[in-house]
Amino acid sequence: MKYKIVPFKPEHWDMIEFREFERETMGRLLNEIRLKIDANGPAYTGFVDGKVAGFAGVIQMWPGVGEGWILGSDLFASNKLWFIRNVKRYLEKIMDTHQLHRVQTTVMHGHTELIRLVEFLGMKFEGRLRNYGPNGEDYLMYGRISWPQ
Repeated sequence: MKYKIVPFKPEHWDMIEFREFERETMGRLLNEIRLKIDANGPAYTGFVDGKVAGFAGVIQMWPGVGEGWILGSDLFASNKLWFIRNVKRYLEKIMDTHQLHRVQTTVMHGHTELIRLVEFLGMKFEGRLRNYGPNGEDYLMYGRISWPQ
């Protein structure tokens, strides 16, 4: 397998076949997410054998604070160890480069695999958001704080 990570470009969006999870939970919101990514990066694209495995990045909300996100294809699932290690490495790079003292993300309640992922990334559970999702699902808020040295 040949792996590569590059800065996200809008044309990468058209190259991915999203997993069923993304299509089911995000549906029509995927294009709105793309617009936020284009305007508020930074983001990266992971390729496996020349195909888009997934994207990850941080949407900067205001100075010092960002919203982390990950979207993937089936290649994400079958290469998840490689992808997750790189997401952790790039998250640290993004937080340092963009001087972020906080990155937060939400995870749909009940998705234990995604909960393990965000905890591996160093995020801590902060609370439950009731009826937060596009279809009224509960989500869990996680945050990672970068303390000044």
